[in-house]
Amino acid sequence: MSSPKPANEAARLANLREYAILDSLPEDEFDDLTAIAAEICGAPVSLISLVDEHRQWFKSSQGMPPNTPQTSRDLAFCAYNIMEPRETMIVPDARLDPRFTDNELVYNELNVIFYAGVPLVSREGYALGSLCVIDHVPRELSDSQLRALERLGRQVIKLFELRRALAEAEQNARERQHAYRILRDFSHVIAHDLKAPLRNIRQAGEMLEEDYLSLLPQDGAELLRMIQERAVDASQMIDGVLRYSQVTRSLQDAHESVDIQQCIERAVRQLDPVGDFHVEYVGKVDRLYTSSIALLQSFQNLIGNAVKFNDKEQGRVTIDCVHEPGVQYVFSVEDNGPGIQQESQQAIFRLFHSAGTGKTGSHGVGLSIVKHLVEAIGGSIRVESTVGEGAKFTFVIPEHR
Repeated sequence: MSSPKPANEAARLANLREYAILDSLPEDEFDDLTAIAAEICGAPVSLISLVDEHRQWFKSSQGMPPNTPQTSRDLAFCAYNIMEPRETMIVPDARLDPRFTDNELVYNELNVIFYAGVPLVSREGYALGSLCVIDHVPRELSDSQLRALERLGRQVIKLFELRRALAEAEQNARERQHAYRILRDFSHVIAHDLKAPLRNIRQAGEMLEEDYLSLLPQDGAELLRMIQERAVDASQMIDGVLRYSQVTRSLQDAHESVDIQQCIERAVRQLDPVGDFHVEYVGKVDRLYTSSIALLQSFQNLIGNAVKFNDKEQGRVTIDCVHEPGVQYVFSVEDNGPGIQQESQQAIFRLFHSAGTGKTGSHGVGLSIVKHLVEAIGGSIRVESTVGEGAKFTFVIPEHR
């Protein structure tokens, strides 16, 4: 006799496939739960059974004959169990139950006489299978045994969900790696196929300026200057893309103890600002455990922007750090530069967006890098600014223990 099928069978099977658990290798976590279920219920057999289209497959089994990974769905008690996802199914004596009187599992070596099964219901509401216990004699479960079996069933589902979440995370990681490879290849094309002709344009412009500038009318000289400036702009944009892709690939999962003052000093040394420009760290936090690459690159880009756009005789950057124990570190990098227009403050973190102060060219790569790095280690960044008074960037880094 064929086993019944739920009205939502197609959607249920699709949901079961999403867990990618059928025919997977044994896992200790599931075997522990079936062992506990058998012990609590005093049953010789315990199973985690998943009901597929034509079979029931055992993710874990205790007390089954060797080499019995599955049975036909038409014979499966669990195929009846999934018909009522909200109810535990109890069969005290299968020989007296009209559904199973002719079932060969009752009379063959499996000798399924007593059955108690808890439906394993996914977060989408589909019964995927059962956590069940089996005995070879008629019997009942006590109320405490039944409650314990139901609790164990909920733990099985939690393991399913964790397993699916891990698989999704691994898939996302693979997709990110694929995206990084595409970006790397794109960067390679840019470096070799675009920068060379730009160099040629700039060199040709320099030769024209050197040999023929005096022969050109004023509008011709202006056009020549514009060509040279556009070539420089394009070259800087390409450098920005290359720098962005390199940072994307260089961030490592490894964290280490970072001396904040030394990290800031290193960033300033590499930037080597000219003129009267002062960078000061006023925070009380000496060290934190994080990605040194992410922190250094963030300081370099934020301080570098302050230096690039400084419009004051005395440029200043003040850096602070506040530790919220057990939660996060809150950094602020505040400058006294020209500030950022209100309408640009949300857009400045986008790749190739420039706030455009007019003092110097910028292609909006640095802040995109900072945002990427901070978010990659679980943090966030925001900006506050008053035009004419400066900007304050605040970024948060979670505490790692």
